[in-house]
Amino acid sequence: MNITHTITNQNGEVIEAISNDEWQKSLEEMEANKKVHRHGWSDNAECKMCGRKMSNAALAKARSVHMTTSGDLVPVNANIGDLSQGFFEVGSECAKRVPKGFATKAGA
Repeated sequence: MNITHTITNQNGEVIEAISNDEWQKSLEEMEANKKVHRHGWSDNAECKMCGRKMSNAALAKARSVHMTTSGDLVPVNANIGDLSQGFFEVGSECAKRVPKGFATKAGA
């Protein structure tokens, strides 16, 4: 996964970003992944990147990504003010796909 563009925050700082098209799985693949459910898995937690449900054990290893209101990923320490949609959980396998600095321990 690669940096695709930059955005400018309210302070004029230029921040690297990864577009939604670059990181998100197809809608068909995400829907198929959502149907997979096993005993002992969380009913609500799913990976934002691929749509897979996460087990309680997987939630303990989950990472968080920082997303803009347009669905781009930005570094977790980026100050993007009103452009921030917040942090979303991703599974550990999907987190390996993002560049360094774009994922952090969930809940950190």
